Amino acid sequence: MIHINDMLHINDMDYIIKKEAGKNMKVVKDYVLKLGFVFKEILKAGSGVFFLSIGSMVITGVSPVITTYLTAKLIEELWNNIGNDASSIYFGLLAILLGMLGVVVISFATEGVKTVICSVVGLKLSHNIENHIAEKFQSIKQERIDDPDFLNLHSNTLTKSGSEPLNLMEGLFGMVANLISLVGYAGIIIKLNLWAFLIIMVFTLPIIIYKRKYQGMLFRFFNERTMQMRRIWYYLSLITDPQYCKEIREFRLYSYFRKRRKESFDDFMKGNSKIAAKEILVSVITSFISMIGAILVGVWLIKNTLTGIVSVSDFYLFITAIITIVTKLIALSNQIASNSKSMMFINYIFEYMQESNTIESKNVKIPEKSIHNIRFEHVSFKYTGADYYALKDINISFNTNETICLVGENGSGKSTFSKLLLRIYDPTEGRVLLDDIDLREYDITEIRKFFGVLFQDYIKFADTVHNSIGFGNIDQIDDNQGIESAAKTTGVDKFVEEYKDGYDTNLSKMFFKDAIEPSGGQWQKIAIARAVFSDSSVLVLDEPTAALDPKSEVKMYDTFKTISRLKATIIISHRMYITKLADKIILLDKGQLVEEGSFEELIKLEKEFYSMYKLQSDSYSISVE
Repeated sequence: MIHINDMLHINDMDYIIKKEAGKNMKVVKDYVLKLGFVFKEILKAGSGVFFLSIGSMVITGVSPVITTYLTAKLIEELWNNIGNDASSIYFGLLAILLGMLGVVVISFATEGVKTVICSVVGLKLSHNIENHIAEKFQSIKQERIDDPDFLNLHSNTLTKSGSEPLNLMEGLFGMVANLISLVGYAGIIIKLNLWAFLIIMVFTLPIIIYKRKYQGMLFRFFNERTMQMRRIWYYLSLITDPQYCKEIREFRLYSYFRKRRKESFDDFMKGNSKIAAKEILVSVITSFISMIGAILVGVWLIKNTLTGIVSVSDFYLFITAIITIVTKLIALSNQIASNSKSMMFINYIFEYMQESNTIESKNVKIPEKSIHNIRFEHVSFKYTGADYYALKDINISFNTNETICLVGENGSGKSTFSKLLLRIYDPTEGRVLLDDIDLREYDITEIRKFFGVLFQDYIKFADTVHNSIGFGNIDQIDDNQGIESAAKTTGVDKFVEEYKDGYDTNLSKMFFKDAIEPSGGQWQKIAIARAVFSDSSVLVLDEPTAALDPKSEVKMYDTFKTISRLKATIIISHRMYITKLADKIILLDKGQLVEEGSFEELIKLEKEFYSMYKLQSDSYSISVE
């Protein structure tokens, strides 16, 4: 009679078995899914290499077995016909020899052609997968991009995306080729003696199990040290990248960063060497163990050959099969481990492509009308990992027919305000509304068209003047008249007309020997021109005078007047004189809204804005009428 506790135990065991079976099925399904992705991408990159690899796999697997068999046959024929009339067997022996050479030539030729094609297809495959990564990257939220864990994933994915898929395919096909050879040689040994085959397998299997385990250790080590590797590369870029060289040399920082890089690298190698030493030790031991079976069978085979039980030709056939099957099994263990490692690295690509922290974009279009309303409704924002709010409970509203000046000291939240407005970030609390609709409801492409922007850390494109401005509206980049108009509005035309090639002049010496390297102020004017050329309803200018000298800064005041008449403009600055342009001034301090109103209203209040304006006026003696 079965006790109730026994029944419960049986049910528990049944549940555990089903759970484990479910896990295994999921692992297999996941593995097949990833293989499907790899093979699909390889076929897209070049179907020829895929089918050539299949052919090469079969030939590589079969050819050594055929060659061994034909060699044994040749020895047998020669041994049996020593002293006989050679003419009667000459052509038969020649046919066997030509067959052997033919197999070898076909095998090497196929492998050679495959190697060349793989090198070409590998570049295309890498390019295609990098494009997938770049496309996915565009959809990932900025706060996720700011996360060091994501930067680790990003680095690993880009580093491994090009090589590992092709490595996996070649490894899998190589493994199958080895298995084909193993089946052939196993058949030869089993024909000799089944126990001989089993003895060889028992002594060789441990190395296969260990190699796979080692690759898991190595993968985990590299995964855990990703940030350390990023830091090593960062130090290298500091001491080798042309954009850093002036400051590194001027402050004599080379030795310091070289030392920091060496310390990080030495620590990395210390951990890596421990794993490598363990691999060498166990690999030597397991390789020796795997050869014991072959030695035992070999001794037995020699004894039987000496007693005449086994012929000389069969001895060659069997001893070659024994040695080859052991070496093939060791090679197979390396391939299984290598494929396991490749699949682990391919997991990076899948993890990256399945990244869920992406920008949510809906299909609402921004209506076409002359005036829009923008409203911050109880908006607070905290950067990931920060202990304080960059913005706290901001409530403000303004229309796009107004020129807005956002002012405050450094760290007051001005740039964060603009990033929420541009939907680079979404509020932690509250809503940013455009025409009473949350920005998150709009199509993200509509938002990006609606706002033109000059960032503080704008890009200095290594391209022509024409394109550097034209990138502001990529759909109209061939509009020469519009680009020249934007250049005239911002004063770019004044220095471009001095260039020999005008708007076709290359900027930045990164790629072009004859390029012009504009000054900081000229670069900034080009960036402003790019923003002006954008087909946007609202222009957001973040510290637009930061790189300008005082004289140019005062002249730019008239430029901003012109720009504000052409487009709705939001100017973010700590230069208080610019506020005379504004219909509405927003003063932030430590993430909070302190004052808002027109220039005249805030001056009359004689509070925070008045104090800041008076302090700057007295310091710089700037008077702009």
